[in-house]
Amino acid sequence: MQKALQTDQLPSTFWKWFKQRKNPTRQVLVFVPTIKLAARLIPPLQERLPEQKITAVHAADKDREEKVQQFRNKEYDLLVTTTILERGVTFPSVDVAVLDAGHHVFDQAALVQIAGRAGRSPLDPTGEVIFFHDGKTDAMMEAGQAIYQMNQKARK
Repeated sequence: MQKALQTDQLPSTFWKWFKQRKNPTRQVLVFVPTIKLAARLIPPLQERLPEQKITAVHAADKDREEKVQQFRNKEYDLLVTTTILERGVTFPSVDVAVLDAGHHVFDQAALVQIAGRAGRSPLDPTGEVIFFHDGKTDAMMEAGQAIYQMNQKARK
């Protein structure tokens, strides 16, 4: 994972997941740990997905509000973002990927919030969430437990 991202490539596991998503018409949020990585991943994504409209957004982006609204309006198919979109935004039908999910910025609370971006619509409540990483961290395991427990409570 780290090696692929350092060479501005996405891991093969990301591409496999992307092609096999249950609902390929959903928009995709790709969370990354740094602004630099967000910017670097746009060219390889555009090269591999020329039919998709793709952009990146982060806290220092002066056009961030406009880009988020454009994503909400479905003007973009894929949005690469830092943790600025981990909470406080709702998109009705998205799948969520977290690249380098073992990075220290993705603590348990952040991962739970990020996972909460998927499945926010009664018409499409089952958005996919996937963490890409080199090895499981305590934060990932704790986030998985917390999400499982919240889903169990919601079903009751």
